[in-house]
Amino acid sequence: MEYLKLLGIVIIVVGFALKWDTTAVVVLAAVVTAVFSGMSIPALLTTLGQSFVDNRMVSLFFLTLPMIGLVESHGLKEVAVNGIQKLKKLTPSRILNIYLVIRELGGVFGISLSGQVQFVRPLITPMVTAAAETKRKLTDKDIDLIKARS
Repeated sequence: MEYLKLLGIVIIVVGFALKWDTTAVVVLAAVVTAVFSGMSIPALLTTLGQSFVDNRMVSLFFLTLPMIGLVESHGLKEVAVNGIQKLKKLTPSRILNIYLVIRELGGVFGISLSGQVQFVRPLITPMVTAAAETKRKLTDKDIDLIKARS
């Protein structure tokens, strides 16, 4: 009788193997496991709601990744490079200083600019690289140094 509690795992394996809707499979597995474990419906709903609230920021993070890939594939880097080449007076250090000031001001007001994957890699690094390339041809070592400082 204790093995019936493990039916939720079977539901997850079968649901993923048949490529059913992920959220529906997980919720169904949770309901089946809760029913066979003797959990009441209000307790189950409380647990599901609390789990959603605790983990929703993680879900929002994963939603940004496809958007970054889509924007990069449609030429965000080229647009950033062209924009910096128009502003010849901006040096790599000035760009990094402006970025630092924007991040600090955002931090003061509680605004997050995300991190390396969402903001620095697709925006700041190409801008700094383009600004550095206006002076001379960059080596791989120079590009790695720029990435590290971004």
